[in-house]
Amino acid sequence: MTWCDKCCSKAIIYQRYSGMHLCQAHFDEDVHRKIRESLRQTRLFGRGERVAVGLSGGGDSATLLYVLKNMFSRRKDIDFVAIIIDEGQGVAQARLISQKLGVPSIIRSMHSSTGSRAKADLLIKTAQESGADVLATGHNLDDEAQEVFLKFLKGDVEGLLQPSPGRPIPWIKPLRRVPEKETRLYAITHGLYHHKSECFTFGWRLEVKRHLNGFESRHPGTKYSLLRSLERILLLKE
Repeated sequence: MTWCDKCCSKAIIYQRYSGMHLCQAHFDEDVHRKIRESLRQTRLFGRGERVAVGLSGGGDSATLLYVLKNMFSRRKDIDFVAIIIDEGQGVAQARLISQKLGVPSIIRSMHSSTGSRAKADLLIKTAQESGADVLATGHNLDDEAQEVFLKFLKGDVEGLLQPSPGRPIPWIKPLRRVPEKETRLYAITHGLYHHKSECFTFGWRLEVKRHLNGFESRHPGTKYSLLRSLERILLLKE
């Protein structure tokens, strides 16, 4: 049996990038810390907000809604609404999660073949219609690192400098510092996620994902390095 490096409890995860074995309590604490750091960077939540959370039924968005709901449970000036985009799967699970957490939900339909850009537009439009001040989605560290790497490969400087141009409301990604593996583990250990939904990746993004996972395996912390590179670029822009 492996023990937590911070206490005498049983470890549930080993973080190669940090070299730490963590028990459930310290793992949860680490996830919450990373989310708080990302939220501080947004400079939001200093006043009342209505937050629309994109909820797919997967582990990432389930973790996001669960943590945000609990983190702001004492703030009466902050409320949440779940936006569920029906692409033919995951809707039942998403509705179950929103009901379990006592968060009202809005369901909008679209064809799975329409593309990620149309999905993003529908999320934003629905969030606006719900009266939300901010949209939050469950993009994790892996998603962000892949996006940065892809833009570097394509030479998309404008995309790096303006990751979300012309958004009518702020779009935040509180899980951007949390690896995909950890968001799924958090969801499973908190009873939010029971099966893996089908998710297909094609073309450039599939190659980028494979290469990044290979780099991360050989050089733990690679994905964090890419995220920090983007953050430095945006600081220089300011």
